[in-house]
Amino acid sequence: MTNEQPDPKVAVKAAMIGAAPERKDELAELWARYDPAVELAQKAGKITLNANKDRIQIDPRTMDVFWLIGFSGWRAIESYSPHVILSAATNQKLSDLFDCDDELDEIERSYRERLAAAQALIKADDTESIAWPDDIPRPIDDRNAVSDPQYQTAFDLTTLAVAYTLFHEFRHVMLDVDGERHDDLREEELSCDVWAREFMTAKLDAYGERHSHSYQEVLRKRSMGLVLASLILHEITPFYEHGGSYAYFSVGDRLRAILSSTNLADNDHFWRFAASVLVGIYRRKRMPIDTEPMSAKLLADHLLSGL
Repeated sequence: MTNEQPDPKVAVKAAMIGAAPERKDELAELWARYDPAVELAQKAGKITLNANKDRIQIDPRTMDVFWLIGFSGWRAIESYSPHVILSAATNQKLSDLFDCDDELDEIERSYRERLAAAQALIKADDTESIAWPDDIPRPIDDRNAVSDPQYQTAFDLTTLAVAYTLFHEFRHVMLDVDGERHDDLREEELSCDVWAREFMTAKLDAYGERHSHSYQEVLRKRSMGLVLASLILHEITPFYEHGGSYAYFSVGDRLRAILSSTNLADNDHFWRFAASVLVGIYRRKRMPIDTEPMSAKLLADHLLSGL
């Protein structure tokens, strides 16, 4: 992500360890056992992130797209969380709050434009011609390069989201090497989603104790990264495949597999973030949200079921 690109294999392994440092030794053992090469597909011409028993293949455009979507998705907080919070607190429907918010059109326009830049990058033949949003930094390695706490939070969550996608692909490598590939491609994709989520969240007590954080604090941050991973998954999946295909279950099924079992309190900030990102998906797809007022968790569950 800097001018001097590190060895891609070293960079991928470091990103995965950085996302789950409490499992560093376990991951190092797995990495040594399966030893995948990491190939940069310089002229893939499309989003490329896949794996087989020998290698994980990725193209530079993919990381730029993930970065754009991750940083854009963080802004769902400012776009929609006031409505999510106010709906539950005042017993008003979200749709009514949207209708009476005179500033929402401008806020949404900015939010959609950021995500549209990612879509343009996905589809472009010439990536150099795509304008990068002024308020989103170019991909860099150092979170402290910018002192803004909002930037640093977006940086952390986006790197967690990217790491999740790498864990997913690494699981494909493991299954292939072990001769355990699924006959049903959809089942394998879903199982890799679940494995990646579990690897990043199953042993958080050790990390929390080492760094003086509660289990809930660590789970919240990791899970918010998974929200952005879910948004990335939604945005990079072609619209005509949102309902599923021979290789993938529907986007809604996969998002539920990633998010729905998160064990945090109904009023936790995580659910407000998840609900806000899901509201953004609905609003961009012009899907109605005509629900009764409910907690952020119930709203997130409801929106997931509607996908």
